[in-house]
Amino acid sequence: MSHGDTSLDSADLSTLTDRQQAWFTTTRGPVSVRRYARYSDFVRAAVRSGNGRDRAALLTFHPGGYPLAPAWLAAVAEAAPETADHRSPSASMVSVRLLARMTPDHRNGIPRQSDGSVGWSIPSASARIWPDGRIMLRGSTGTEFAGRLEGAQWDHWKVAAVADAGLRLLCAPEARHLTSTGQPSGWYRPSDRGQIGEGR
Repeated sequence: MSHGDTSLDSADLSTLTDRQQAWFTTTRGPVSVRRYARYSDFVRAAVRSGNGRDRAALLTFHPGGYPLAPAWLAAVAEAAPETADHRSPSASMVSVRLLARMTPDHRNGIPRQSDGSVGWSIPSASARIWPDGRIMLRGSTGTEFAGRLEGAQWDHWKVAAVADAGLRLLCAPEARHLTSTGQPSGWYRPSDRGQIGEGR
């Protein structure tokens, strides 16, 4: 496997040998992937920020997730901020859940755990995100995406985009077009509610 000029779209993580590291290109920046020892069968992927230097995310994949990993890594690279540091994301966990398009109706409130994390489920997949940048996505078949987003410039919009991209890969086919629901844009209640009104 060549280093540095291979597109992530055509990456086959199963071909990495023990302790081999490979670099891939994305439309946004480079991604490095390292395979660990045979008896700990997983790869770790480092996604760079927009400047190509700072590490913006460190993600872990096990063999069941190898086929879907390139697509999610590309989505993470696309959402990554321009620069990254060693601080936790400046993302409100409640806002992440509200902004996520692949999320159920919010009428029942937003469950938040004592550790500050938020989570939600859709058909065949679930997501949980922590304030320190940890993210865990699970599919019903056992496929799992896990890792940590690094840097204060990860805001709730970017974190929600990363969660959505992973859930679309892991969910059941009928859930792929699931979006959040809310009051339609441009709608208002007529002032003469209960009569024939002019409201849209």
